Amino acid sequence: MDITSFLESVFADFSSSIKSVDRLCILKTLSFLNSSTPDYSNRMIQQLYLLRYAPAYIYEYEAFYEALMDLEGSTSFLRIFSIGSGSGLDYYGAYRAIKKKGLPPDFLYYSGIDVIDWYYRTTLNNHRYYFYKQDVTRLYSLPDRFINVLFFPKSISEFSNESFSRLFEVICNTAFSREQINICASVRRSRLEDDYKRLVKIVECLLLKGDYTLDLTHNSLEDNVQGESIFYPEDIFHFLSNLRDYCPAYRRRICRGERDCDTLNRKPMKDTGYRQYWIIRLVRKERN
Repeated sequence: MDITSFLESVFADFSSSIKSVDRLCILKTLSFLNSSTPDYSNRMIQQLYLLRYAPAYIYEYEAFYEALMDLEGSTSFLRIFSIGSGSGLDYYGAYRAIKKKGLPPDFLYYSGIDVIDWYYRTTLNNHRYYFYKQDVTRLYSLPDRFINVLFFPKSISEFSNESFSRLFEVICNTAFSREQINICASVRRSRLEDDYKRLVKIVECLLLKGDYTLDLTHNSLEDNVQGESIFYPEDIFHFLSNLRDYCPAYRRRICRGERDCDTLNRKPMKDTGYRQYWIIRLVRKERN
């Protein structure tokens, strides 16, 4: 997947979108402060999210899947179930990782689930790609018990306590059948401790069922990943860094004021130094 072409396609649509509205106030809600969750059903929110974060996140997920495959005892293929998969940025990262390692496309089997059917999803011509437009918390169990990777791509923090309790039950009700399963999450630094507690709670449930035992834990700090600059098209970067100036209401001075509107000018991520991910591997107990 060519990230620059992807950005240019999203940016073309975003440019058209903002020309069709009177004000850009809705875009101020694209924020994760105080555990807030943006309205991803809004197409403009999706577009701005991808423009701000997609390159950095794709590189992070690529590094994550490389690290997962490099761990001793890793399986000979990836069968991923991604909870809160959105537009599939983690899928693109996995796809890039297997290509980088010279592995065949059928090494990757991917299923994503999200309550919102995001724009800009693509299968990359992989017939082993599946998407479920469902609320995962309303299921009895996960739809694929043959997975060996359960992944939360920046999503484990976006469940309310009540929703996470239901999700916890769904995962616990799943009769996983592989010899190993990797419980993984990529998280935001602001939710580091709480997200890890949620991940551990899931692992403890699976251990208590008695079929698996803990094999290893691994995190991004152990990979000693240094922050790297990411190429980002300069024209798009400049546009987003001055997005407030393209708001009709701001130009006419009829909105709430400059301080509030400054939040529109958040710059896209251009480095990878913030990476945070965990891998907790369980292996099936030997049968007597």
